[in-house]
Amino acid sequence: MALKPCKSCKHTVDASAKTCPNCGVANPGVSTGSAIGGGILLVIIIAVVVSMCSGGKSDKPEDKQAEKQAQVDEAACRKDLQCSGDKYTVAVGVYCKDSVARLAKYTSRWTDGTFEPKFSHFRWLNQEQGTITYIGDKIEFQNGFGAFQKHIYECDFNPANNQILDVRARPGQL
Repeated sequence: MALKPCKSCKHTVDASAKTCPNCGVANPGVSTGSAIGGGILLVIIIAVVVSMCSGGKSDKPEDKQAEKQAQVDEAACRKDLQCSGDKYTVAVGVYCKDSVARLAKYTSRWTDGTFEPKFSHFRWLNQEQGTITYIGDKIEFQNGFGAFQKHIYECDFNPANNQILDVRARPGQL
């Protein structure tokens, strides 16, 4: 129990007391200076976080050049299956996961590890449109007898708008 002088009458009170037993002031152990100091600290922390998160546009020539190079790299990546497939593997795992699991007649369970991708293979669905078919085998579907059976699943994905075009599954393993 820490004792502090009341901010109003200077009578000794518990620092956590809601009211002063002598004068009745609210929060007698909290001085106005410490409350203002805490408020200033909070404003400083918010200002630092906002300044770190705001990525304003730059007019520097080297920044514009880097932006142009990034656009060229992005266009080249869209034409390369390995680059596009690797780039969207995590997004596909997030977007397609529930759709694949809903293909089960009874129930399903994922067999992948925490940091293991759900889709280990991919191929072009339509190269001109940039759509990709992702393929994996990290799920088991329950059959009518209660046993679980491994399945191969596919998810047709459009990375331009994170759209699932189709999902399929069949018994098997890659």
